[in-house]
Amino acid sequence: MVVGASGVLGQLVCHELLRIYNHQIRLIVTDYKTERGEKLANSFNTDAQFQYLNANDEENVKQVIKNIDTVVVVLKQKNPYIQKACIDNKILCIDVTPFYDFVEKVNELNEDAENHDVGLVVMSGFFPGLSGLMVKKAISNFSEVTEINVGLLQNTNAKAGISGILDMLNIIAQPVKFENKVISGFTNKRKMYFLHHLKEKEIRCIDHSEKAILKDKLGINSINYWTSWNVNAFNKLVSFLRQVGFIENVHKYKDVLSKVVKHKPHKNEHAFLTVEVKGIIDHKEKVKTLALSTSSDYHTTAMATASLAKIAQQKKVKGVVSPFEITDIDELLSEINCPDIVIEEVEK
Repeated sequence: MVVGASGVLGQLVCHELLRIYNHQIRLIVTDYKTERGEKLANSFNTDAQFQYLNANDEENVKQVIKNIDTVVVVLKQKNPYIQKACIDNKILCIDVTPFYDFVEKVNELNEDAENHDVGLVVMSGFFPGLSGLMVKKAISNFSEVTEINVGLLQNTNAKAGISGILDMLNIIAQPVKFENKVISGFTNKRKMYFLHHLKEKEIRCIDHSEKAILKDKLGINSINYWTSWNVNAFNKLVSFLRQVGFIENVHKYKDVLSKVVKHKPHKNEHAFLTVEVKGIIDHKEKVKTLALSTSSDYHTTAMATASLAKIAQQKKVKGVVSPFEITDIDELLSEINCPDIVIEEVEK
């Protein structure tokens, strides 16, 4: 079952689940708009069914989340009603949420999930998700890690839905703790290497929920997250909008955004992710860079999420876990099986 299936990311997740499972699944798509959900279910060349679901109605969620193997959540919940229903019915749950405040609510269900032998995977996708797996691989040879920097170079032509755009702007608007100081998000700059680029690209420091998860699980204090878009003028515009306080209230203008932000299918939407680790290998100071390129940020999130669902199901995951706790980048990329995703390692 895919909850939030009608959105841009939700539809991609549906297609990737069908591809990765070789159409050997019964797909159930949910929506709170019946006509839209039925239309989506009928659009698949397979045995897809529609089920009405309102994620904000706990009683409705309890009635619907039954008699299935896996639920993939591709929408933002205020409360983890879906996760609670999955625990009660012993159903694996995969959630793409990038927000730590929601993950904390899910974490409160960990003991209950473990007691029911149920897996609740959080922060699935590209950034977060695949980014955490890259950190896990990048630090593997270090005896001591002093600093980790994770950078995402986004594409202004990304096939992102309005909710995805709002999520990223919300992340950018948050203050950041950097070198023991609290600074505004998207202000501090540095340059970073990205695959297939002749010159290093300027990126800006942001707060990111995955950072808190990695610090807690890996015990590494100095982890910084960075991002920018591939068009400098757009970065300057976002920075200006943050300074004047527009981004904090951007949700009020989502109808305007939907008219202004248009994806152009004939243009590329390549995205790039780099993890840079500083530390000690064989008693020497080293810098290791793991760089990844992909043809699409959103499509990669869908591929990673669908693959994580399969991996978590095969491994019978229990409790609340992040992707890097149940698999590694090599296993995930093998399951994804997409030549558009390229990864390269550089050590200095």
